[in-house]
Amino acid sequence: MNILLLSQFFSTTKGGGEYVFKTIANNLAKNGHKVWVITNNVKHEKYQETDNLKIITVKPSLEYKGGLPPSFLENIQYVINAYRKGTSIVKKEKIDIIHSNNFSPALAGSLISSITRVPHITTIHDIFSTYDKNFWKKWAKQSRVSYTNAMLVPFFEKLMMRFKFDCIHTVSEATRNDIIRIGAKKPICVIPNTIEDEELIQMEIKKEQFVYLGRLVFYKNVEVILRALNIVIKEYPNVKLIIAGDGPHKTTLQEIAKKIKNNVIFMGYVTPIEKSKLLAESNALLFPSLCEGFGLVILEAFAQNRPVLVSDLKPMSDIITHGDTGYVLDPNDESEWAEYILKLVKNPEESQRMGKNGNVLLKTKYNQEVFYEKLVKMYNDLLY
Repeated sequence: MNILLLSQFFSTTKGGGEYVFKTIANNLAKNGHKVWVITNNVKHEKYQETDNLKIITVKPSLEYKGGLPPSFLENIQYVINAYRKGTSIVKKEKIDIIHSNNFSPALAGSLISSITRVPHITTIHDIFSTYDKNFWKKWAKQSRVSYTNAMLVPFFEKLMMRFKFDCIHTVSEATRNDIIRIGAKKPICVIPNTIEDEELIQMEIKKEQFVYLGRLVFYKNVEVILRALNIVIKEYPNVKLIIAGDGPHKTTLQEIAKKIKNNVIFMGYVTPIEKSKLLAESNALLFPSLCEGFGLVILEAFAQNRPVLVSDLKPMSDIITHGDTGYVLDPNDESEWAEYILKLVKNPEESQRMGKNGNVLLKTKYNQEVFYEKLVKMYNDLLY
């Protein structure tokens, strides 16, 4: 097949949605399909082409800002330029499927599909406004966040359901249900995420070290583990929490952590190899998010034989089985988080057992072969 992918960011090192599209492209290309990607030119991003994978960058040039979306004007520029370039590619290369990431790429894909009559699939990773009707007002209160952008998104989430899609791809049953709740009428295909193959790093595990990896935005709920740490250090004063990531909520979190600054390390952005090493040497990954489409970092922890403590919210609670691959906890109860952090400090063998179970789950349920087979079936179901 010849496939056109549309995504403003295209990277395995930035956000989860961008990682998913890079994984889609790589899996298609290595299995003999021809793939064209239209993406923004992102500063400091090095794109790697192959015989089967061509990457076309369009204006505007962007800078990754720790999870902050492009401005309204930058989004409009992408739609216009991706539409022009994409229409040309579809006609010249005889494209079979257009597959877009959500929001602006979805609009560009819809316009291209309307003109060329080529089937269009869009990927929707999550629907934030179904989690909390005030979600975007809370988002707008973070530093460096555009208030206008934040107020437009819930309108755009609903408007997007009216775009020209032949199918909607999403990553979990939880997000599928959210998409239906905001009015989607098109067929929805659920394909759980996968990750690129990662080498298992052999490192001595520090039983008193825990790690959070991800964007520093309010809905990631990092506050609850900072409050839990206040309880933990009364019994184990040397416990450390590594926070790796960046975002508009970082300053607020640093302020909260002042009283326990000797126990919390803000590392900022880390490279993929640094991320893997942090996971490999830590007792467990802490992931207290309030809203997720999937939670790719859970699979990254499994790749390093590490268990994950997650919020008792779907889809995280669908991936983690309490006591088997990690713990499923009340996202608002720091005492419960402290209890299970202490349990792992005192019983590191439990961490080892659950981490190995997670690795087995990754290799059997969330591997690349399963992902690729479901992806191609989704395409073929549209074409034949």
